[in-house]
Amino acid sequence: MWKLVMGILLFVNLSSSAALFAGNDKRTLGGRQAAMGNTGVTFSDAFSVFTNQAGLATINTFTACLYAENRFLLKDLSLFAAGAAMPLKENGGTFGLGAVYFGNSLYNERLINLAYGRRLFNALSIGIELDYAAITIADYGTVNAFTFGVGVQYKIIPQLVAGAHVFNPLRWQFTDFEEDRLPSVINTGIAYLPSNKVTITAEAEKNLNTPIMFKAGIEYNVIEKLSLRAGVTSEPFTSCFGIGLNLGNLRLDLANSFHPVLGYSPHFGLVYSGKTKKQTG
Repeated sequence: MWKLVMGILLFVNLSSSAALFAGNDKRTLGGRQAAMGNTGVTFSDAFSVFTNQAGLATINTFTACLYAENRFLLKDLSLFAAGAAMPLKENGGTFGLGAVYFGNSLYNERLINLAYGRRLFNALSIGIELDYAAITIADYGTVNAFTFGVGVQYKIIPQLVAGAHVFNPLRWQFTDFEEDRLPSVINTGIAYLPSNKVTITAEAEKNLNTPIMFKAGIEYNVIEKLSLRAGVTSEPFTSCFGIGLNLGNLRLDLANSFHPVLGYSPHFGLVYSGKTKKQTG
């Protein structure tokens, strides 16, 4: 009976946009991103492997990330992700690799992606991802699919960055049934940095099967080692907040999001950055 109940809950979860492939916000991973209203299309860190691969282009050292999320404090709605990015020599761009797991033994979703970002001009960067997605349901088996995504970032002025990303533009799907289609998601946004202490983000995200989502966030660097963050999202309305701790080569990101009906979801992110390499050109 317990397995039956959990199975029903997980399928309801899918229909309410809470899972990796069914939701319209799961392309945004990271503790900093979660605290700032799930924005991140303009960011440049290890989590760009998942969110916007154009952000990899400005990374000039090996970097890796870990992420964990417990949706609505339910163990069976936990998500885990790990990623890494390595820049090539002579401004050859940056390669990244990432993996995501959501669910439990009864129902789970996995995503593995290979990413690449490169700077075309001083102000313009592009990126691409190749993805393998799989869903496993106990006693029913596994379905899988391949897809891709593309992204771009453009520094309008030093204080203003624009970004855009499209996931699964060809609307590929797991099976021949229309309801088994992978989500096609378009995300655009800007980041405004009025000073070296403040970052303000605003984004619009459209899953072709759901209403448009608006997201906004703010980050304030209180001191060099401590950042305070907050954000909101629509569809559904969710408030977010968190902190960032800069510990040398490590950045620890803690966040919490609140849904007025379903409750709290804690988020944990960790980013490691190696020693910065000098770039030429």
